[in-house]
Amino acid sequence: MFIVKKLNKNGNWDSISLIDEAGHFRGEARFEFKHEAQKYLESYKERINKRLASYGMSKTRIKFQVFEKDSKTDV
Repeated sequence: MFIVKKLNKNGNWDSISLIDEAGHFRGEARFEFKHEAQKYLESYKERINKRLASYGMSKTRIKFQVFEKDSKTDV
């Protein structure tokens, strides 16, 4: 299991939301395969940058990363 997270202001990693193509919230951004998580991360960053550009702001400086979660130990 792979989870996409962003680094918050306090230096902790928080999971990002999974938003489908229709813009609906589908829970935490968890994926079975790393390539799926990477693909979602790229589309997520693209969506954020487009939203910022519409407000006349520059690209996001938020750090994102894909983490592997061991389903046997994490509940």
